[in-house]
Amino acid sequence: MINKIPRDVCLIKYRKFPLYAFDAEIDDHIFYYPKIHFHYWIKLPDNTKTLSSQLHKLYQYLNIEYLVFMCDYNRMWISKFTEQRNDSKKLTEAVNYFKSYKIGNRFNGGVKVEISQLEEFIKHVFTITVCDASFANYHFINEEQKILGFIHYSGEVRIDILDKNANEIFLNEISKTKFINVIREHTDKI
Repeated sequence: MINKIPRDVCLIKYRKFPLYAFDAEIDDHIFYYPKIHFHYWIKLPDNTKTLSSQLHKLYQYLNIEYLVFMCDYNRMWISKFTEQRNDSKKLTEAVNYFKSYKIGNRFNGGVKVEISQLEEFIKHVFTITVCDASFANYHFINEEQKILGFIHYSGEVRIDILDKNANEIFLNEISKTKFINVIREHTDKI
């Protein structure tokens, strides 16, 4: 099951999503990021070949039924430019995948993805992340809002633990995957 959630409803239900907007009065960006207890950057040794399957496994091990994805600023899921591109077969497949769920250049809300469809969904999210620089700010969170994720175009994944009690479970379950640490300053290690 993949369901669209209007942006305003998503913002009310999932208040721990990161957000940013531009304030013209002060000519600056305003940011919100939830309080985090642990902060990880992880990657796969094979780079990105198994990214979607390994993230799917991780969230299965964590017994998470679904994730909600949303951009941290108000933008449509598929830009008109990306929709019109025909230079990449993978990108065309990703755009068509999202369009099949009516997630396109007129939708700016959240998307709730059941764990059974997560692998395919992430595959297409990652494709667009790599091909469209403006698609770089999509985060995902579980219903309980304890674990926040973000996929970088390099294939590295940022995981923020928002509930300190969830960290031990996260560490136990991620050890069952192929993820390894990324060397970055001020991050916790798995």
